Amino acid sequence: MRTSLPLVVAIGLALGASAMAQAEKVGVAAAVAPDARSRSGNAPLQVVRLGDNVVRDQRFQTDAKGVVQVLLVDGSSFTIGPRSSLVIDHFVYDPDKGTARLAGSMSRGVMRFIGGAASKSADGVTVKTPVGVAGIRGGILGLCVDDAPAGCAGSARGDFEFGIGATFAPNQGTPVALHQPGTSFASNGMGATLLPVMGMPVDPAAALPAAPAGSQPTGGLDAQPNHMAGFSGGPMAPELGVPGVDPLLALLVLPTDAPAAGVGQSLIETGIEQRPPVDPVDPVDPVDPVDPVDPVDPVDPVDPVDPVDPVDPVDPVDPVDPVDPVDPVDPVDPVDPVDPVDPVDPVDPVDPAPTRTFSGILQGFAGGLGGGSPLQPGSAEFQFDPDGGTVTARIAPRTWEGAAFTGSGDYLHDLSYGVTTGEGDAQVVGDSNALCDCDYLSWGQWSADVAANGTTYSAQDGYWIIGQLTPLAELPTDVIASYAGTAIGSVSDNGVVTTGVTGDFTATVDFGSGTGSLQIANFDGRSFGDNALNLDQLMSGMPDGAFSGSLGMDANSGFYGEYSAGFASDGTDPAAAMLGTFWGSDGSWSASGVFAGDKTGDAPPNGL
Repeated sequence: MRTSLPLVVAIGLALGASAMAQAEKVGVAAAVAPDARSRSGNAPLQVVRLGDNVVRDQRFQTDAKGVVQVLLVDGSSFTIGPRSSLVIDHFVYDPDKGTARLAGSMSRGVMRFIGGAASKSADGVTVKTPVGVAGIRGGILGLCVDDAPAGCAGSARGDFEFGIGATFAPNQGTPVALHQPGTSFASNGMGATLLPVMGMPVDPAAALPAAPAGSQPTGGLDAQPNHMAGFSGGPMAPELGVPGVDPLLALLVLPTDAPAAGVGQSLIETGIEQRPPVDPVDPVDPVDPVDPVDPVDPVDPVDPVDPVDPVDPVDPVDPVDPVDPVDPVDPVDPVDPVDPVDPVDPVDPVDPAPTRTFSGILQGFAGGLGGGSPLQPGSAEFQFDPDGGTVTARIAPRTWEGAAFTGSGDYLHDLSYGVTTGEGDAQVVGDSNALCDCDYLSWGQWSADVAANGTTYSAQDGYWIIGQLTPLAELPTDVIASYAGTAIGSVSDNGVVTTGVTGDFTATVDFGSGTGSLQIANFDGRSFGDNALNLDQLMSGMPDGAFSGSLGMDANSGFYGEYSAGFASDGTDPAAAMLGTFWGSDGSWSASGVFAGDKTGDAPPNGL
């Protein structure tokens, strides 16, 4: 017969009968350091204790020494560090299907999230911050929000440590996506920046003192943070299914007379060891007998009380006449039962499919800032191998005198690929439809430091755009076409850099004469363009099909800039879209970016 064991059941408690009986319970407080409090709704703050139930709409709040770890029933966990405030806004879990959705709000502090069933689906886990929304897909993300001691005052920083990917959508500007473990993002709400190399990972327990040497964990509110589950970073046992997670063993203990079946049984079979027995306590020596107390003298008897005269009997009440019975109601004929409808089998959720798969070489343009100043327009070339799942990139600004950033990386589909090397990083940012109605194009951000020609060439906060570029000789010669779309880029204003700045792009081209005009409007409050566009004005070092020109506002503005552009095919029309890169400077203000627009109309010259 198997003996009942004292078992660690942090996971079992979350999945046990009490959680099933009350649907609002979604998890358990699996580890707690002092100074951690929580409340539900408008209830007063309460000290969080080990094993407390966690419910939806529950706020966790810590001071400078507080740490709490929350384990949800789907296997997800939050480790919330000092000076932090987090609310579990929404949680839905279907254990039969193994699906879940989780939404939280974090107003300040540091947190480390380890994904469970909720993070296995797209948009399954979101965390709202004051400057934007973080999404987590099948992985581990450290998050720092408006916490000066942790290095993120007035902003948010996310460190992607493991898994499929993470995203961040700022309050304004373009979302960013992380697919490579060891990368990060940073945002102040006005755009977001990809950081190719992760700094020190966000550690919610880093601000707390380490346990004294030789000390033992005590659990509960007296536990040292470095003894608590999830803080050490140790790997979870493989049979529990989530890499990189401490299994929360040695936190909660069942009584020794608890049955080994049910919740405990499943954990016994996964290999949890019995604790060593405690040595019995030595018997206490018997106490010497106490001397007997002298007997108390008897009390004199009390005189008997005179008997009370009997009360006269009450006259009986006349009986009430009986009520006539109510005639019975005729029974209603029973309704024939409706045959039950067979249940419909649930449809498994399907991850959103990519809109397009690229293959072969796509060419285009790139630009960026170097030390706060704009780089001259450059070329970009990406080669895709969908069968091998790889992409190779080459970005060469004209300012770099022939040097280029090159490298290879993973290619999943048109919304998930990138290149990260020791020199720099180039990642797809989002759907090309964010610029125009042209999913045959692709664009993203890049930065690099390349050593060549005896110097180091640098680019920060850059953008690139590519497509099936059409050679000039293959363009039409008998139409006048108009284009409309969006420009996006980075602005340096007195040394302060803002990314994700957008404006309106329009152009008109007479392919017969090779002339036209190009305009970028409402870009950081400025509008500029070229009314003397010339398809024959070529620039060395650019791909076949590219032409260039100067950008200006008016003769007295002090603004000057350049652009390089070309036309892309959608597989049918060789000039279906116009794409390019630009830069401009006006005193202490400068900008760099890319633009694209799809064809909004065309007509023969002179209306013929």
